Amino acid sequence: MKKLHFHSEMHLTFSSPVWDHHYRFRCIPMEDGIQKTVRADYQILPGNCRNLVSDGLGSQAFCGSIQEPHSSLTLITDGEVEIDLRERRKEELHPIYRHPSAYTQPDEGIKKLTRRLLTEYEAAGFNSGKKDRAMVQFFMDQLSQLFFYVPGVTNIRTTAAEALRGGKGVCQDYAHILIAVCRLAGIPARYVAGMMVGEGASHAWTEVYLDGMWIGADPTHARMTDESYIKLSHGRDYEDCTIDKGCFKGCAFQTQQIQVKVEEIS
Repeated sequence: MKKLHFHSEMHLTFSSPVWDHHYRFRCIPMEDGIQKTVRADYQILPGNCRNLVSDGLGSQAFCGSIQEPHSSLTLITDGEVEIDLRERRKEELHPIYRHPSAYTQPDEGIKKLTRRLLTEYEAAGFNSGKKDRAMVQFFMDQLSQLFFYVPGVTNIRTTAAEALRGGKGVCQDYAHILIAVCRLAGIPARYVAGMMVGEGASHAWTEVYLDGMWIGADPTHARMTDESYIKLSHGRDYEDCTIDKGCFKGCAFQTQQIQVKVEEIS
């Protein structure tokens, strides 16, 4: 079991004032048996107006609105969570995680990659009929050799198929590709948004459904997750897990900056 302290700041900046701004921030650590929130403080500026809502996939979010003209919006979160993987329990599988979604729809390139990986898995002496951690780890190991972490070449709307064709991307793309491959191989999989120990931006990874339980897999780092990861939300793909979503009135461009720091508390 680990106790982690997290601090994150998200700054939205608008090129000119906006108003009648309605937002939803999915920034609250999930309570899923493995994770327990010890303390959590949230600030939304200006206004700090918020209502707590839950979605159908188990995550919580703050919703609010700002009617007055403003040129920025800041979300500050600070808290502590306890994570204990020994508390993982079996649960029923929702069928949506078996099937392709908007960002994980396989094209011929992903189908070809999946066939190749399964063939190589068998050639390495494994049983491709057995869906287990070894298969997922093999997929991640192979993906790390053909897909490279390069920021700025993809965006939040890039699909798994598009990212794979480009051969470069970020954690969101790694997660989408692994989800697409796992589902084709017969392993239910879902997208996870959250944070991990260290300093930088938010993170995304995958969970796979094995032996009746959800197991974390981080394809960006080619490893199964441990107690240094904090989950904020999970869903079919990125669209179900967006941290910031909203609409406003005004003729403006929005820029977003996120800074995250997570450290273990001894």
